[in-house]
Amino acid sequence: MEHSRSGASLAALVAGPAPAVVYGITAVRMEDGHLSEVMMGMIAPNLEHWDLRPAPTRLVEVVDLLVEGDTVVTLFPTECGTLQLGSQVTVDVLPGGTETLAAAEDRPGRFLTDLPRF
Repeated sequence: MEHSRSGASLAALVAGPAPAVVYGITAVRMEDGHLSEVMMGMIAPNLEHWDLRPAPTRLVEVVDLLVEGDTVVTLFPTECGTLQLGSQVTVDVLPGGTETLAAAEDRPGRFLTDLPRF
């Protein structure tokens, strides 16, 4: 996994008193224009490989991890086949009260909906 030159480093996202659990989202599934599921895995503590490879994960499970204080980031594919760090992911609430996910930073081409579909 490589770090974005324009974004914060992954190490800065997980810095703190206790080692944080970091998850990465590599793809999304949309239903009726809304995020329904993500392809997510656990990133190893050394931030260089997967501890748990990405697997389909229900939206409610991601929200639970975020509420519990875990870090979730987007990882975008590059032309050379590596993954580049995107933004940290946060919980957002739609007008009807439904919880969904959003990127903490709005950067063109780096929204959750810009990730590959599965």
